[in-house]
Amino acid sequence: MADSTDFSILSAAHPGHTPGESTGDPADAVVRDAARLLALQRYAILDTPMEPAYDELARIAGHVCDAPVALISFVDRDRQWFKAALGGMPAETPLDQSVCRYALRQTGVFVVPDLAQDPRFCHMHIVTQPHPLRFYAGAPLVTPDGYVLGTLCVLDHAPRTLSPAVLDMLSALSRQVVRLLELKRANDRQGQMLLELEEARRQMAVLAHTDVLTGLANRRSFTERLRQELALLQRDGEPACLLMMDIDHFKRVNDVHGHHVGDQALQLFAALCRDVFRAADVVGRWGGEEFLALLPGTRVEQAQAVAQRIHAALAHQPVPGVEPPLVLTVSMGLAAFDPLRPLDLTLRALDAALYTAKREGRNRTVLV
Repeated sequence: MADSTDFSILSAAHPGHTPGESTGDPADAVVRDAARLLALQRYAILDTPMEPAYDELARIAGHVCDAPVALISFVDRDRQWFKAALGGMPAETPLDQSVCRYALRQTGVFVVPDLAQDPRFCHMHIVTQPHPLRFYAGAPLVTPDGYVLGTLCVLDHAPRTLSPAVLDMLSALSRQVVRLLELKRANDRQGQMLLELEEARRQMAVLAHTDVLTGLANRRSFTERLRQELALLQRDGEPACLLMMDIDHFKRVNDVHGHHVGDQALQLFAALCRDVFRAADVVGRWGGEEFLALLPGTRVEQAQAVAQRIHAALAHQPVPGVEPPLVLTVSMGLAAFDPLRPLDLTLRALDAALYTAKREGRNRTVLV
């Protein structure tokens, strides 16, 4: 068994160093420890609740080593934190009170037969307290990519040693701790993937029901909502209205100013609709420059007032960035949503009213 004085936090176990070891250069040691801390963060283990699986491994380590104190310790930037603590230890201790930090550069179990006789540890609280701890043995927790995150360690109140067979058992248990960490990391990744998949599904559902350019409901989504509202009206008899709206001379906008300005015009109209209509109303892009609005709980005279607000809003809001100013107008068809009338007939009547508005000079609303 190696004596405790053979070990140092900056010593290299062999010339071919791994990610968990140092070349002896203090600057290199700082870089390596920064990488080690990043590896520790990736496992997201710090400050997690106690778990039976870790407690059981600490308990087995204490039993195998016949030690009253057994810890699963993770060495953070300025503290050591215990995932499992058998023997009445606190949840964490300052780094300058950590024996485990001296085990971070070791390839095997770090053993201190008598802490009180070692100048690195004799001043620590665990040694100077009324019922001191004297013996330490810590097996490093080495990740598959070679970083040492902490130790599985045992402590005793009397100076002592451990047999090679027991040291091997302690190392084997430390590898089981790392397997638990890997399992947690895999579960965390799977959980994150499930969250991302659910978010992707949500976004796909939104896209399936949303017009990409305007952000309004698309034709499919709007038709579904119309059928739902028709069923409610048939059951409850509440009033509702439909507005079919078509931007006037939209082809001219594209021909004169280009399709990018045409897209801006559609987006401007959609934004004005969001301002004018209520949250309970449903507005959708029916196709091209044509829009449809469903106004639940609304009588015809109320819907006419909404149509006038749209005309007024367009008159005061030109398409941004276009000179000379480009002011849009809109022609509309308005109808009461009659639950006893087939939906396709209502839509045809609205379309006819819309084209009547265009024939009569545009920028007006025609009631079915």
